[in-house]
Amino acid sequence: MLDAYRGTVDDGGEGPDEALSEVRKLLQGGYGDFNPSASELIEQDGAVVATTLVTQYQGAPLIAFSLTHPKYQRRGLARGGLLRALEALRQSGHTQAYLAVTSTNLPALTLYESLGFQRV
Repeated sequence: MLDAYRGTVDDGGEGPDEALSEVRKLLQGGYGDFNPSASELIEQDGAVVATTLVTQYQGAPLIAFSLTHPKYQRRGLARGGLLRALEALRQSGHTQAYLAVTSTNLPALTLYESLGFQRV
């Protein structure tokens, strides 16, 4: 998580304690009920290199986090994770999903809009 955010518009200078707090918040329902069947971690050589984490927030699926380690970006990992999450959600009867993104995070906006997400 820290490596994925470091140096981006979303980098608030957080450290390991803040990152761990975010993960705990996610798993303890702070972003709605965690949906493990629509979420995934991609590991390589024993390290997480990308993740898509989905919750059920206020009655709708939320892509709570989509993160890729900088060394593994531009390999389709985020796109693939999002597509698999959306397909899992579709198979469980959902027709919409939401996410939040910083308006100046152009790489993420481009990816999300290419997958059919619309700004609201």
